[in-house]
Amino acid sequence: MKPEIMLLGTFHMAVEPEMIHKHSDELSSITASLQEWNPTKIGVEKSFFLEEEINKRLKQFLQGEQAPAYDEVEQIAFPLAEALQQDRLYPVDEMVDMSTPSLDQVFSWAEEHQPELLKEILTIQQSVKQMEDKQTLAGYFRYINDEDYKKQLKRVYMKLTRVGDRQHQIGVHWLKQWHHRDLAMAANILRTAAPGDRILVLVGADHLHLVERFLKESGDVTIQDVTPYLPEKKNV
Repeated sequence: MKPEIMLLGTFHMAVEPEMIHKHSDELSSITASLQEWNPTKIGVEKSFFLEEEINKRLKQFLQGEQAPAYDEVEQIAFPLAEALQQDRLYPVDEMVDMSTPSLDQVFSWAEEHQPELLKEILTIQQSVKQMEDKQTLAGYFRYINDEDYKKQLKRVYMKLTRVGDRQHQIGVHWLKQWHHRDLAMAANILRTAAPGDRILVLVGADHLHLVERFLKESGDVTIQDVTPYLPEKKNV
């Protein structure tokens, strides 16, 4: 029986701790909803270099010795592991040098040489931001896992490929670094999967569409849509 994979697109909670303060009551409902799928393993967007430290902190959390940090792994994966009586998480990320070129250099080139293209990119990014629903965590998670969100990100990445010229493929070179991570994450997920497994993987929403695509194209796993396992948005 092929392993089943469910990808949960997340945001980096350390960047937006005010959302956790404001909507901390919703985290338990998100965990409870994901628990209904009954995953056998939980994968997280962390490097394997951190595996020992992550699982050490998980053990401390399970023993009541460690409060979760403002991190999506500790805020979601730790309580879910506790609810499922699991004592191990599976890091699937890859350490990639994203500095040659950096994203800032890509945008600087576009600003100097291709201002109209930069305007197109920023317009899409702004429209995505305006559509984000941060009034509730449920609404936010539903949006960043929605097909329309993935579609808009695909458009941004394809426009980034045009930054540069035939002698200076700066946008393409940056995306090679980014897609290196996506390919490596997909490979690491596949390495983790055994027949009969049901693996829930927390992955940054910006990586979601390509990691999902690579997993599907492998033909070795079945992808389960996460949407039915996210709580409905509550009225505020």
